[in-house]
Amino acid sequence: MSARVGSAIRVPISVLLIGFLIGMVAACGGGAQPDQLRGGGSGAGFPVAVTGKFGTTTVPEKPLRVVAMSWTDADFALALGVTPVGIARAPDASSGLEPWTAAALRDAKPTLFSTVGSDPIEQVAGLAPDLILATKDYNLGQSYPQLSQIAPVVTYLGGPNTDSWQQALGNVAAALGLADQGKKLTADTEAQIAAQKVAHPELTGKTFSYVVAPTAAGVYTVNSDQDVSAKLLAGLGMRLSPKVLTLPTSGLPGRAQLSLENLSVLDADIILVAAASQQDLDAFAKNPVAESLGAVRRGAYVPFNYTTAVSIAFPSTLSLQWAMTQVVPKLSAAAKA
Repeated sequence: MSARVGSAIRVPISVLLIGFLIGMVAACGGGAQPDQLRGGGSGAGFPVAVTGKFGTTTVPEKPLRVVAMSWTDADFALALGVTPVGIARAPDASSGLEPWTAAALRDAKPTLFSTVGSDPIEQVAGLAPDLILATKDYNLGQSYPQLSQIAPVVTYLGGPNTDSWQQALGNVAAALGLADQGKKLTADTEAQIAAQKVAHPELTGKTFSYVVAPTAAGVYTVNSDQDVSAKLLAGLGMRLSPKVLTLPTSGLPGRAQLSLENLSVLDADIILVAAASQQDLDAFAKNPVAESLGAVRRGAYVPFNYTTAVSIAFPSTLSLQWAMTQVVPKLSAAAKA
């Protein structure tokens, strides 16, 4: 789902919510305070090598100035106790920061920069990083040659937001010299998700469909159980509706496109709908065809605003912990409807 939730200008963006709405926002920055924004420690265990899409990245010594090319990369660093000196803005957030990222920053004020359209190479260079985290950088195919001249770059393996959060966190932790801490953080987060499954047995076995970015003409719906959000819901015991798994994929990987007259295929135990605005959510819920769906009539309809959708679509340990408090109660209520 997307970059987001200070927007000065916005047009549909789903590259960050589902990979097809496009949000445009004005770049804005805060003043970095280098003495506060450092990872500490000695050079023990370095150099380290991390494999990525563009080859092997070697980090020669313990990084002290880290730049995050996405808020998810910032989340990984913050969860490991390292505060970046610079973070890419979340275009859908008025502050430029997701709520869970802002909470982890506490009083620190890293420089915020925009990556909408392209990476700001000169601005990144001006932050004098000794490590750049770019596991969720959608511009990396174009910017990697330049970024790698500034500092070692930790990249994705398959593509932006295609690696599991566990893999991305592991690579970030290794590059920071915190591999053991990364493993513990992964285990703790997985245990929290498993605990939610145990605490909410009403979710186990429930089928769901997940509509993304509904419009007046039709909808996109998740049709792959390999989708990042679908995997999280599966971890809670739910399963993607078999009916939507058979839908043909559109031009967007992992998404089927449906006209409004064909929405009946979406009916499941629970229907989830994510949209960029409350207006879009309301319009879908009031559509006569949507209103006819059994799940909607029962009250087993769960609307996700942009922030909530992003928390599970671009997962980090911080966003998932936040999502457990925001998403699971809504799912539980729908399962009992």
